[in-house]
Amino acid sequence: MSASQPTSLPRTNSLTAPLTLSFIPVGIAVNLTIGTLAHAMKLPLYLDAIGTIVSALLLGWRAGVIVGVGSFLLGGVLTNPVLPWFSGTQAAIAIYVHVVAQHGGFKSYRRVIAAGLGLGIVAGVVSAPVIAVLFGGVTGSGASVIVAFLLSSGHSLLKSVFLSGLACEPIDKLVQSLMAFWLIRGLPPRLLKSFKNRSI
Repeated sequence: MSASQPTSLPRTNSLTAPLTLSFIPVGIAVNLTIGTLAHAMKLPLYLDAIGTIVSALLLGWRAGVIVGVGSFLLGGVLTNPVLPWFSGTQAAIAIYVHVVAQHGGFKSYRRVIAAGLGLGIVAGVVSAPVIAVLFGGVTGSGASVIVAFLLSSGHSLLKSVFLSGLACEPIDKLVQSLMAFWLIRGLPPRLLKSFKNRSI
């Protein structure tokens, strides 16, 4: 290679590649930091899967699952003991994002909006049985206020949790999908090209 030819960053192709190994802790930190702030402020949004979405888009579904599940297991120890019970939701988010992205779902802002709303429905359906059965509809998040209101209106527990999820999850996952898309679009092109398994 001549001195005039530009060098390129090593492309990641497995979970043991240096770029993947260095990016996974970043994704976990993003989930924990923003998610903890949203929980502390009792927002009706979770904002705890941005790192999962970014990782699934750049590194593939396996890395996305590791980031999502890892952040919730660690968060259960450090910030919120409820989080580990929703590790399955994080895994579902990573798989959904990867599959939708493989079909062009994250190629433009318009497509991201549709993908984000769909992600919210998936997350709500996966999370609802856990919230209803294990926590009686109350997890300490802002969405619990909506559950309490619906219960007081005469709805059953499971129905209240599902309706609360449908009210909060699509907007939450839409916001997170747009934020993830915006973050990735802001990466330098040379760095972005180094992610061999990216689907965006």
